[in-house]
Amino acid sequence: MTTAPANPIPAAAAAAGDDPDLISLLPDCILTTILSLLPVPAAARTQILSRRWRRLWPSAPLHLLDSHIPVPSSSISAVVYRILASHCGNAVRFHLILARPSAADLDSWLRSLADKHLQYLVLRPRSDEPLRLPSSLLSCSSLRSAELTNCSLPEDGGEAYFPHLTEISLRLFRVPSAAALHGFLAGCPKLASLSLDRVSGCRTLHLRSGTLRSLTVSVSLTRRRIPEDTCELERLVVEDAPALERLLAHDINWGPSINVMHAPRLQMLGYLGVGIPELQLGSTLFRSMCAVRLAAEFRCVRTLALEMAEPHVKPVADFLRCFPCLETLYVTSDMVVPKSMKILDCEMDDPIECLSYHVKTVVLKGYRGRKHELQLALFLVRRARVLRVMKFLCDNDCNTSWLTNQKRRLLLDNRASLGAQFVFQKFMKSYIRFPKQASNISLVDPFDTYP
Repeated sequence: MTTAPANPIPAAAAAAGDDPDLISLLPDCILTTILSLLPVPAAARTQILSRRWRRLWPSAPLHLLDSHIPVPSSSISAVVYRILASHCGNAVRFHLILARPSAADLDSWLRSLADKHLQYLVLRPRSDEPLRLPSSLLSCSSLRSAELTNCSLPEDGGEAYFPHLTEISLRLFRVPSAAALHGFLAGCPKLASLSLDRVSGCRTLHLRSGTLRSLTVSVSLTRRRIPEDTCELERLVVEDAPALERLLAHDINWGPSINVMHAPRLQMLGYLGVGIPELQLGSTLFRSMCAVRLAAEFRCVRTLALEMAEPHVKPVADFLRCFPCLETLYVTSDMVVPKSMKILDCEMDDPIECLSYHVKTVVLKGYRGRKHELQLALFLVRRARVLRVMKFLCDNDCNTSWLTNQKRRLLLDNRASLGAQFVFQKFMKSYIRFPKQASNISLVDPFDTYP
């Protein structure tokens, strides 16, 4: 018995020649998925292929990025209007990066996108003046992710409610008041990742969330860049965040002060530096990295990153006492010139739990072998009993004679962990502590970003 081919080519197609149109034989659901992966201009041009293709693109999932539209930026608004009017399918993604729409245009687009069940929104308009968001943004209840850059909340925007939003990034973002920001975040009951980058209009933020897993906060690198009539975040209070796993501070020259009251799953913390005026973790209190009260309450923390103009043993040891189960330590030196801090060095013979049982990785960034850096490295070499690797990311050319001298001064033969490896690597100094998209949980270790 002869079995017919599983996917026979119709006679009409075979008669057309040796290269029949096999793609058109695919079902509509596959073809529309393929079209959704193409830039909008290319996807729209497929309508000229045949009568059947004319109805495919208008119903395919829409990924509309203004950077993919091959027209001058002054003409993008008109093209976006035509695309939204002619497309009858759902909208997956909308990116506005090049165009600067009028308030009426943006309002109309967001209403249309809301009707198309938009899932991913990026607004990053090019302008010195923040783009005021229309109240129609609040109608995009199907959003799952949003990046809002150089935008401002309307003063009378109404009550926010985004039942599916899990990730939001606010950059160079203005809010009319702290209450407006609190209300906006309260309307995101499934929020898992939040990034606040230079948010103005709110001096104190109180966070309560049962779903938040990652929080990234940063302020302006220098106060000189902030307009006199603008207030930035000065105090962050994590009141209740039972799911919070990482708390990341990016530009820490000028704060904010941080108070973590309840975050029982916090695993990753940093960068912490003297620019943070006050850091309170439960009953533990630091002021400009100087310990005021110490308590080993946060046994959940596994990764800690510190930044100092010049590392000293005493403040690092104090932080280590707070995190008994710490496994990975980053110490960055001389990245910026922060506020002055009073250092009290002293000999410490009492054991530190995490160094005795848990710390496996230490990374010293910007290492130059200066007196206090060497003292800190010696302290860790002698005390970290289960250390696997210590990396020295050196802020010099790492020439052979310098390396030989450093290894001799570190007394590696007296290390507490006989199996530890010590790696010296040239490090390109940068003001970027970690990627600002580090709030994304998929980035396993945001501090591990050196070249």
